[in-house]
Amino acid sequence: MRKNVRFLLLFIVLIAGGVLYWYYFAPLTAFPDKEEIRYTLGNSNNGIHAAEIQDTIFLDDKHVFIPFITETESHGISFWEWRNHEWQLTSFSVGSMPQIWKIDSEDPETYYVIWNFHPENDLDYLTFYLMKDLGYSITEGKHQYSPGVQMDFRSEVGEQSYGYSQIPPEWQEYIEAEIKLMEAMKPDFLFADFYPPAQYYFGWQSTLTDGTIEYPSYPDNNGFGSGSQSTETLRFLNENEIYLKETGSSE
Repeated sequence: MRKNVRFLLLFIVLIAGGVLYWYYFAPLTAFPDKEEIRYTLGNSNNGIHAAEIQDTIFLDDKHVFIPFITETESHGISFWEWRNHEWQLTSFSVGSMPQIWKIDSEDPETYYVIWNFHPENDLDYLTFYLMKDLGYSITEGKHQYSPGVQMDFRSEVGEQSYGYSQIPPEWQEYIEAEIKLMEAMKPDFLFADFYPPAQYYFGWQSTLTDGTIEYPSYPDNNGFGSGSQSTETLRFLNENEIYLKETGSSE
């Protein structure tokens, strides 16, 4: 009887181990083809009628950026991840707003800025910003001042309507320092979720080939999307929101 029980337990352990391996550690399958991508984008939950899948860009072996064009000429971006033994569409956006994809929120080296604009916008380059506003407060009679932060870099648009760029090393270093600072300031793990996040944010501007800074609104279709915790829409910045003259290098 005991022997039978041991064999049964061993069998259960082997089956469970095999299922866990298949579910979490089995080799990746081939990425969906364009027809499968178009079908997933167009299902009832997403409602995107993609006329063209422009490219398939692997940021690493488990994270893929897919730019596309809809039947109404809107340009969109979609993010795909290998999760639970399958390729999943985790986020998408249609419209004229770049997004930052934080593949691993704790590792700024995995942060990518991603965009897709209609060529009729006649863009020359995009400037991306990491910003933190000036801060001043009085606590228990003590005056506290925190300086503002502005970091920027430029990416040429080029002939393609879409593109992506890993954030530069100086941004990575700053964000790493902010992550460590915020972790050190958390009062107790029970209340960690109630502690305010870092106060920096991401912004952008677009410069046309004639040198003017203008929001790229063509075609004039309402944007929409479905986000995730790992993606963030960048904020378009007006000239009066820029503290310093841009110093970023071209890419």
